[in-house]
Amino acid sequence: MSVLVYIALTVAIFGLLGLVARAVERL
Repeated sequence: MSVLVYIALTVAIFGLLGLVARAVERL
C-alpha cells in the first residue's frame, strides 16, 4: 500500500472521530 492510502485512512478516521465527538457533545 502507498503512503497516500495510509494518509487517506488516517484523515478518514480522524474525521469520523470528530463527528462522533460532536454527536456526544450534543447528548
